[in-house]
Amino acid sequence: MSTEPSSPPRAASARRRLLLAAGIAAALAAVVAAYFAGRAGAGGGAARPDSHVRIAAGEPGADAAATAAPLPTPIKGGILPAPGAPLKDHFAQLQARANAGDAGAATRLVRDLDRCARLRSTQWRNAGATEDLTRRSTEGMSAAQLRTYQTLLEAMELRQQAQRQDQAACAGVDEAMLASLVPNIAQAARLGDEQARACYLERGPLYDARSLIRHPDGLRAYRGTAAALVEAGLSAGDWRVVDLLQQAYEPGSKSLLAGLLGADPLQHYRYLKLYRLGAESHRADQLDRQLAAVATGLSPAQLAEGDAWAQNTLDAGFKGRSTDGTPPGWEACDF
Repeated sequence: MSTEPSSPPRAASARRRLLLAAGIAAALAAVVAAYFAGRAGAGGGAARPDSHVRIAAGEPGADAAATAAPLPTPIKGGILPAPGAPLKDHFAQLQARANAGDAGAATRLVRDLDRCARLRSTQWRNAGATEDLTRRSTEGMSAAQLRTYQTLLEAMELRQQAQRQDQAACAGVDEAMLASLVPNIAQAARLGDEQARACYLERGPLYDARSLIRHPDGLRAYRGTAAALVEAGLSAGDWRVVDLLQQAYEPGSKSLLAGLLGADPLQHYRYLKLYRLGAESHRADQLDRQLAAVATGLSPAQLAEGDAWAQNTLDAGFKGRSTDGTPPGWEACDF
């Protein structure tokens, strides 16, 4: 392969591809923003002030379905395929079971689909890292550097072994199967999978933007499901949902959940206060500073109401520490 610099035409072509990709991303962001902005400006009512979640206004006649979509009752199915079994051999069965309400099948299907969806990018990253590492010269390395290099080689081998396992499990998985990832995340979330619930609330159909372009109705499905998922998460004492809510209600938030809920300083304070009440001691000072900043825009009566709501909600069913599973920068879609 030639190592000469790209010719001007090739460089121009690369620039055009980058501009096209940027344009697509900007257009997608505009579609999402317009969708929720249009609903927010269309009139209609918000949820009750004492509700756990307050949905921004929706179009007339659609709010009841958007804010009260019932969740299915999970069922316990039979034995799942062996770990690492080829997904193509079991996809239809797992999909049918997930659609019927089998929570275990839904969870397994999401994990397998997500692993296969990530495989191509994983292969690309691993190939680049492997080439960089194996081309590195050990000449002149100290003993400590050689030990570090050997550790890196062993880690690389482990990654390659895992990649080979993924390749075997994902062989024959086609684009139609991969395109079902987001709907299956939503179904697993509806059936009580906490990780899927956090992922779907945070990213929704944006988790697979290519699929959203082909199926823009994914935004409507998100709007119709998110409120019930929030209520289910809060009823289950899920601290990840609390953290997602306090971030979404913060004025200026640009997340998908924020587009659904709308900015609300009081709700932001309530959920941040609840999160703070359950926090580990080493996170307390930072959270207290955040609360103090939010409090400057609220009245004493609002602060008293928010504090009482947070304490009552904590006592009603939240256990453990809020920050255990939500470290700074935590990834909701880390399956």
